[in-house]
This record gives sequence, C-alpha cells and structure tokens, in this order.
Amino acid sequence: METPIGRPFPSWVVFDKYIYRKDPDSFPEDDAETPSAAARASNGDPILVSFRLLAPPEASHLYLHYPPEAEEFNETAVVAADGDSVLFRVVAPPSGPVDPSFSWCCHTDYFVCKAGGSSGLSLSGPLPPCYVDEWQMAGQGRAVHSHMLRARDIGLLRRGEEEFAVADLMMLVPDDTDAAPVEAELFRYRSHAGSHQWEIKRLPILSCSAGLHQWTTDAVIPFDRYLCWIDYYRGILFCDVLNDDPVLRFAKLPVKPPEGNRNQLEPGRRHPFVTRSLCVTKCGIMKFVNISRADGEIASKRKSGSGFTMDSYYLATPLSFERIQWVIDGTVDARHLWRQHLYAKLGIPHLSPEFPFVSLDKPHIVYAVLREAYGAARNSWVLVIDMNRAELLSAIPHNERIEFWKEAASLNFFRNKPVLPSLFSMYLNKHAYSCDGPVEGTFVQSDKTIEPSLHICGGSWVSHVRVGGE
Repeated sequence: METPIGRPFPSWVVFDKYIYRKDPDSFPEDDAETPSAAARASNGDPILVSFRLLAPPEASHLYLHYPPEAEEFNETAVVAADGDSVLFRVVAPPSGPVDPSFSWCCHTDYFVCKAGGSSGLSLSGPLPPCYVDEWQMAGQGRAVHSHMLRARDIGLLRRGEEEFAVADLMMLVPDDTDAAPVEAELFRYRSHAGSHQWEIKRLPILSCSAGLHQWTTDAVIPFDRYLCWIDYYRGILFCDVLNDDPVLRFAKLPVKPPEGNRNQLEPGRRHPFVTRSLCVTKCGIMKFVNISRADGEIASKRKSGSGFTMDSYYLATPLSFERIQWVIDGTVDARHLWRQHLYAKLGIPHLSPEFPFVSLDKPHIVYAVLREAYGAARNSWVLVIDMNRAELLSAIPHNERIEFWKEAASLNFFRNKPVLPSLFSMYLNKHAYSCDGPVEGTFVQSDKTIEPSLHICGGSWVSHVRVGGE
C-alpha cells in the first residue's frame, strides 16, 4: 500500500500509547493515506481504527472512532508491537447491567492489528476475556496474581504469517522475603493453541539472580523468538512464550543499577525508563542506551550545567548464552556535546536529555528529549545524535503545549512515559525492507582507529569499541 501519489509510509514509527478518540463519522474507510480497519467489540459496538503514521521523531497515533458518550476510556491504549502488528486495548462499555464488583479490567477487549496484504490492515479480536470477575483470572490454570492491568507489563510476539502470542509476567515472591524469587507466573494467549483460551503457567527462572524481590517491569519487547520483560534496574527476563513448554531465563544489563533504594515499590520507585531504553532494530539487533547523569539522579529535577554521559550498546551474543556480551558502540558526554557549534547556535539549554530511543533503521542514531522545564508550558527539543561521531545532527523544536493540539507531539512525554518504536508502517509499503547490510556495531568510519577491550560488568561481558581520531 502506498499513497495515491506514490509516497511510501515511513520505514518505522514511534507510537504514542495514548489513543485519541474521534467521532465515528470521521472514519476514513477509503482514504489510501490513512490506513484503517474495522471489527466489533465484545459488547457489539463497532471498533473503527485508523492510523496517522509520521516519520520520527514526530509521534504516530492510533485513532479510535468511537461514540463520544462512552464513559470509560482511560485504560484504552496502544499496548505493544512486533513487526507488522500492533496490540491495543479498548475498555468497551458493557452491553447490560454491570456487577458493582466488576472493574474496567472485566470488560476490556484486546485486538491485534496486522499491516500488509491486499487489504492493507486486518484486525484480530477481541481476544477471549482475561477475567471471570474482578478477583478471578479466566483461562486454564489458577492465577496467584492479577494480570493485564498495566500496559507496560504486556507484550506481543509474532511468528510466521498469522501466529501470535500476548503475554503478561509476574514475579512469585517466596514467603521467606529474604529468599530470591525462583519462579514467575506467565499469563498468555496463543492464537494457534488448540484451547483458544488464556493459559496460566508457573515457570522456574533459569540463571536466576539475587535482587529480584521487587522486580518491576519497565518495558516488554519482542526479540527473536522471545518476549523480554525488562527491569532497567535489574535486567531482562526472556521467555519463548509461543512454545508449548516455555522456558524463562534471566540476563543482566551491561550497566550497574543506579544508587538508591532499588527495592522501593512504586509509586516511590524512580522511573529508570527516563534515562534507559532497550529496543530491537530492523536488522534484529538488540540495542541498549543509557544516560548517566553526573548528579546520580534518574528522573528528578535537573540543574543547568550538570553533566551526563550517554552510552549505546548492542548485544553481540545470543541472549540465551550463559555469559552474554554487550559491545559499547558509541559514547557522548555533555561537555563534548555542548561545545559543538550547532548546539551553541540553536541556543539549547545545558541540561541532561531524557527518554532516549534508537533509530530502527539507522542504529547509530539516537533520539533524546530535552525539556527546558517541567510543566505544561515547557519548551522541548528532540535531539538527533550520531553516536558514531558523537555529533549533534539536529535539534527539533517540540513545544508540547502547541504540538499536542496538532497531535504531532507525544502525550507519552507529556505524562513522563516512553514512546513505542515500531516497524509496523514498513509493512504497509509494497516492497518491505530486507536487512542484508552490515551487522550492527560495524558502523565505524574508515578513518577511525578501533581499540577493543573487554571486561565483566555484573556477570555479563562488555566489549568497548574506542573510536579515535576526529
């Protein structure tokens, strides 16, 4: 699918997880520039969705064309993405009287929207209900936890042309609170499983590590055949959720946890996704970005002139290796960035950037948000940084107060939440991208000298690629 004038859709996008509601009469059923699809909710209401797909760093949106009289809408959201598909949920008003004990989770519908094919878009869903009532999960097995509540706990994994899984994972904390958790509870739905029901499984954590007592999932991403639950303080729990007998393993990130109380439960927990991000590029390489503030803080108020260092890594070994290897392929420090001509010319304040995310088709490019102040009237920029050259390529004004109403800014940043990078838009083009280029991490200029070194960081091997010469 391309637009009538032949303009392709972006090769990748960053979704705002907030879903805008529009009037059903505005549904663009035959607009080639606005992909759309239709289904029905569990209550019989029509589910009409359309997409506004913009090249990053502008935010892309999923629109739900739904009657304005619908009362519950807060938990409706874009939840996850993998390849050609996007998972979203709709809190559909019940068709009849509501049991007072039922909460929004009892009448929430999940849909998987798939790009590509002759029709452009197709919708699968709604998936079977997750809850019998407010206290009991649906499906095969008995659940200890309540699942599918927080969107950032939920992941989507695709396989083949049609198969997919949706899953949520919760830690099972032993009665002895001094003992490390050794099991987790998986709540999953597999599209091609014979039961067509949700399944509940208790899984031992292989390669388990101490410090998982207060595991908090910050993000879920698909990688290869796994779903990866990420706690940016602790590491990665990854699971082959499409298998009949899934295996759950633990792997560490290549950085030390921030100082402070790592076991503090939310809402007091500082959100590490403000300065850390993990993604998988178009070529299937896992990338990790960490912004280390000189003051040691994560998401607190920043002081002008307080430094930072931004490092980017890629995973150089299979995730299932006993000792995984991360390679540092780019470093930028504040003083070097602030001294650059473009930075001074644009008059950007000397502050630490936040919410970094990697370009999915140019993995040496990192985007990061720089906010002048906190509050609705703040001025913001999206910095575009070449990590190979430690160079600022551009700084795109991002005035949230104005751009929010144009629906070009991300409401996620406004609410201190990360965006969702996705390749979904690529599959709407006639000729989908195939990765036959160099493996990520080889993006080193020919006039640079490379001095590799190796050390162990938190049980993982970390290889440094020092790039010398300017």
